[in-house]
Amino acid sequence: MLRIAIVDDEVLIREGLARMISKESSTFVVAGIYPDGKHLLDALPSLHIDVVITDIRMPQIDGLELIRQLKANHPGIRSLLMSGFVEFNYAREAIRSSAVDYLLKPINKEQLFEVLYSLEKEQKLLREKEECQRTGLLHSLLHIEDPSAVLLSGLTLPQSYFTVYALKGSSREKVCGIADSLRQEKAFVLDTLEVQKGLRAWICYSPLPLTPEESRQIGEIIGVASKDQRLHAGASRSYDDPGKFRTAYLEAKLACDAGIYNPLPLHYVTIRELQTPVQAAGDPFPPFREPLIHELQILNVAGVLEVLHKLFSVLELQQAYPDLILRTCRQVEDTARKELQEFEAVYRKDCSQRLEEQIEACMAFAEIEELFTSSFLVALNEIRKHRLEMSGTAIETVKRWVAAHYNQHADLNMLAGMVFLTPSYLSKLFKQETGLTLTDYVIEIRIRKAKQLLRNAPDLKVHEIGTEVGYPDPAYFNKLFKKVVGVTPNEYKRISLV
Repeated sequence: MLRIAIVDDEVLIREGLARMISKESSTFVVAGIYPDGKHLLDALPSLHIDVVITDIRMPQIDGLELIRQLKANHPGIRSLLMSGFVEFNYAREAIRSSAVDYLLKPINKEQLFEVLYSLEKEQKLLREKEECQRTGLLHSLLHIEDPSAVLLSGLTLPQSYFTVYALKGSSREKVCGIADSLRQEKAFVLDTLEVQKGLRAWICYSPLPLTPEESRQIGEIIGVASKDQRLHAGASRSYDDPGKFRTAYLEAKLACDAGIYNPLPLHYVTIRELQTPVQAAGDPFPPFREPLIHELQILNVAGVLEVLHKLFSVLELQQAYPDLILRTCRQVEDTARKELQEFEAVYRKDCSQRLEEQIEACMAFAEIEELFTSSFLVALNEIRKHRLEMSGTAIETVKRWVAAHYNQHADLNMLAGMVFLTPSYLSKLFKQETGLTLTDYVIEIRIRKAKQLLRNAPDLKVHEIGTEVGYPDPAYFNKLFKKVVGVTPNEYKRISLV
């Protein structure tokens, strides 16, 4: 699109030229017509144009002076000079002043449109190059809180102010189509960035900060263009400092993210309109930590589901943003990793995408809860199934180790790791399978071995037998042996030798 301003002190000429250009192509847009150079220069702060077609002789500021000022202060605007005078001096001055061409009145249509089409093509290539360089820098600025002066010096914005929009929808084509609608209907200069799958950022440029009315109109265009498609959109404040780009993006994303609590297909809100959600004092997870640990230790999948649902109900009541939801999900995962040794491998296998990306793609809070709980419970069910299959084998493995290493310290954590169970679960399972605690079972094996040595190794002293079976303290060995057997080791030895 080529935006054109026409400057001529003769009203019939400027209006006739405007009609002729507008009829030629929809890509030629006459942005304004002015009686002299001063009126155009006064309008430029709020005007975005690519080409000025100007007469030479006009009151106040003539064509040559207008071209000089445009070259000095607005070098991106190209100029076409037209006049009824054929003197070479005017043409020479026009070329020196960087006019693209010199047109004689009456204007030759073919010559005019040949120049305009050439300028349009040139402008398109230039814009594509500038946009590519600019969007590359903007993408970097998304992730930099305090950008350097060197980085910012390489960034030139098309207009004085920018407003960032964050849009999330299931259809990338739909979001791109809405951007095209804004360019056409509102003639906005717009850059688009794909932040991640399903999430895009628009940078809307304007000569002045967007007014509430302009923001409302943009919302209406987004609504019409999106039709019944589910779409979340949020808008930042307007800024004139490129160093505030990340701030603007985070504002827009904050407004966009609030859409997960909006049941309507279209969610559109500016950061100024956004109602601050009710945030709980502190971290919502701690009250649920112990109940979750209890259910994880006994692998009660239904109990875990109940705890998670209560936790997500609190998050929904707070209207928590995705970053807090994600942080809470990470706390749940970390708790499971500490309580279930198998969790890491099983959960990584079941989660094909990073959790951040999955949550960012969700369009409703209920989707986030379903996404997390379903994948989490799949992992728990797999662990539970495996443990049920391995429970008998696990206890037999522990019993064989104790029988072979009865004189060594039976560390619960080490034994649990050996059979891929948590210590608490191994303790419960061992008692269930044998009727004894693991400690009592070790004592039983050691005392049995001590009785065997007392009977069959008469040359060994009692304290040596105690050390052999894992009790180097003679007093403790005597006390424990009498408690279990009913007599002291020496008494048992004498009885056995009779």
